[in-house]
Amino acid sequence: MVYDKQTLYMWHVNRFITPNEKVSDADRAPAGDFHFHQGRWILINRRLPDMWDVTGPDKRQVKPGEYVELTEGRKILLSSENGGRLVVVQLVSN
Repeated sequence: MVYDKQTLYMWHVNRFITPNEKVSDADRAPAGDFHFHQGRWILINRRLPDMWDVTGPDKRQVKPGEYVELTEGRKILLSSENGGRLVVVQLVSN
């Protein structure tokens, strides 16, 4: 679950990074953030060099500074490194 202006950190991107006192300064820097912008949810890539929208047959790289709209069923690969996470978007209205 996300909310407007929520920050994404490296421990969200890679399952082998844990948020504790041993986290490097580089891993403490924001990697991305979520926004509700003009009636749409988006994820802005702040510094991930290997983020991909892998929904459907046409894969698209989301470069740092770019964003991807969060729509039902969209699949976003945050990192292709070992331990990298895949986000599958599910929208719920209440």
